[in-house]
Amino acid sequence: MSEGDSLRVNYFLEDTALFGGVKVVLHHAELLRSRGHRVEVVSKGPRPSWYPTGEGFRVVPNFEPGHVPEADLHVATFWTTLAAAVAQPSGQAVHFCQGFEAGLEHNRGDHPKIIETYSIPLPTWTVSPHLVEINRTRFHRPVRLVTPALESFWQPQDRSGPGRPTRIVVPHPFEFYMKGVDTALKAVRRLRETGLDLCLVRLSQWPLGADERKLIEPDEYHHHLPPAEVAELLAGCDLLLAPSWESEGFGLMVLEAMACGLPVVASRIPSHMAFAADAAELVEAADVDAFAETAGAVVTDPPRWRRMRECGLDRANGFSEDAVAGILDGAARWAASGDWRQKR
Repeated sequence: MSEGDSLRVNYFLEDTALFGGVKVVLHHAELLRSRGHRVEVVSKGPRPSWYPTGEGFRVVPNFEPGHVPEADLHVATFWTTLAAAVAQPSGQAVHFCQGFEAGLEHNRGDHPKIIETYSIPLPTWTVSPHLVEINRTRFHRPVRLVTPALESFWQPQDRSGPGRPTRIVVPHPFEFYMKGVDTALKAVRRLRETGLDLCLVRLSQWPLGADERKLIEPDEYHHHLPPAEVAELLAGCDLLLAPSWESEGFGLMVLEAMACGLPVVASRIPSHMAFAADAAELVEAADVDAFAETAGAVVTDPPRWRRMRECGLDRANGFSEDAVAGILDGAARWAASGDWRQKR
């Protein structure tokens, strides 16, 4: 396969709910189109209203071959889509792994099936080095690292320091345990008890629930914002708290916050350490005291706040659409050509 050849690529989506992993798939599809490839997103969920998809979006009742167009590459984006990608009569299946599903708590009954599915010898793309290692060492798969990219709307405002009241943003649904939102909210509650003048800004895909409200009352609650509006919101805040558990696949909101000039206090987990170790403040995931103390120290020290802001902006520059599109293009050609079979 020559460098100029275009590929036919299908991405398989189980659903189109507003989550970072879905957004990454839709964005990667657009990036491959920008490189001249013919890309179809084949989805059981409806066309999303929260992200532009353009041409090449097909809603299907299932992933049987009669509903899926022929392609050179069939990209499975969740463990439940792997069998369907492999079963297609044309082309090569590839697994795009954004998180190891057998590392989660809520789906323990599915872990044996997930592990069996990962044992299928497939070329694999994944978003973080620790997922590269899981796929390579545990399942002996050939792997390429293909990270998310940042759209052009993730931009900073002109800021010289944290404001008053200090706007601390906590993203993700309270009910989604692996994001550690309860840790962040308890840390904010402790900061309030110290007398810090702050505004708690909550950002979630889901409405405010009763259990969260019992823990702490947010000053602002933003529900189901499309990504461009999230970027505008983040750029006007002063700090982001991200206490995700170790099962976090990448930590996209941390990267997006840094691109908006927003300093971050996050959990010290493999996914965050891979790209944010020298740009964000990293503490133990469930340590409420550490989150509160570190957050308070950052927002009351303007020079430190500015240093973190500049480090975050510098790190985010490495995730441009042009850079990731080139990596993704190379990974697609590697998988489609069969070169992945030469070295496992």
